[in-house]
Amino acid sequence: MTSPSSGTRRELNKRATKQAIVEAVADLLRNGAGTALTATQIAEAAGVSRRTLFNYFPSVDAVFSYPLHQVLGSMVDSISDLTDSMPLVEAILESLKSDEVSQLLGQVAQFGAFLRTEEAKCGFPAMMGEWQNATAEVIEKVARRYPQADSFSIRVFTHAMLGAGQAAFDEWIERLPVDETHGLDISPELISVFHSLITRAMKTLDQGFTALPLTSTSTLKDI
Repeated sequence: MTSPSSGTRRELNKRATKQAIVEAVADLLRNGAGTALTATQIAEAAGVSRRTLFNYFPSVDAVFSYPLHQVLGSMVDSISDLTDSMPLVEAILESLKSDEVSQLLGQVAQFGAFLRTEEAKCGFPAMMGEWQNATAEVIEKVARRYPQADSFSIRVFTHAMLGAGQAAFDEWIERLPVDETHGLDISPELISVFHSLITRAMKTLDQGFTALPLTSTSTLKDI
């Protein structure tokens, strides 16, 4: 029988190996590895075999989406502890301050910038399946944390939160200097901008869309 401590140790080792693979990919991008990375390139950079790589990740896309899964999981775990003493969105804002979330957001930003560049150049897949998987994971975790909440409210909240995050990323991409895409060595300053946009997006969810006009001055002729 496996003891709880060994089970925990196994999970920690698994997570450490996954993170080492992700960091190897980040190094490849910073060093200007070029177009869409192959499984062989990633495995060699991480010092593992292709078989080991695919034991941990079902696809190359899954490597790129791993930081997204991690940051969402970390945020859900954080708000689970915080919501006993503060409102939900306030707990999300608090969780964004953690060092772990900040580090993961840096990887999300770097990988996301790479994928956008590759998609524009050669039709790199947009990983919609991985995004859907991440959404499903968050819905499941929130549902476990709030069993009294109805499933529709949980679904609406999750999609609103992820949509706000996507809006922050799109805004960040538009602000990204053209020369930053070479080698994708995203500076700490640019990652800080991304972090602030994510925070602003979550505050918008909390405070409402006060910046939007309540009425439109346009007419049908203007449309």
